Amino acid sequence: MADPQVVIVDADTVAGWRRATPSFAQLRDAIADLRRQAPDATVAILGDPALKWALSTDDQLLLDDEINHQRIVLAPAGTARGHVRFIERAAGHATRNGTSVVVVTDRAIPGCRIARLSREGDRFVFDLEGAAQTTAAPTSSSHRRRRRAQG
Repeated sequence: MADPQVVIVDADTVAGWRRATPSFAQLRDAIADLRRQAPDATVAILGDPALKWALSTDDQLLLDDEINHQRIVLAPAGTARGHVRFIERAAGHATRNGTSVVVVTDRAIPGCRIARLSREGDRFVFDLEGAAQTTAAPTSSSHRRRRRAQG
């Protein structure tokens, strides 16, 4: 498949990838590697507003600066189904307008081609060519309600 025109990056996934706590530096480094890997793609960085409070105080200031300069967009607080739905809607809107979109996330997002993130040495690598829609079949609850004894 051709290179995507837009790559939507889930800031939460990338900042916290293989870490105990999220790191703004890791997010910044990964985005720089993505831009080198796919220089013709537009990179949109979207995230959950709770990301800010998971970052260190210094990283919070860096995140605020990125938000103020419109380089990162956080889903509005209270968004139904959170930032995952926010990403799903953004990708869906772009796709309906004929734009080729790939999403970098660790979530299953209906209708979105998802790219895997890996690391080779000190570089982050995004599998944009191998991006594919994930399929998740709904499951039934394994919890059954007990009926009350009548009597």
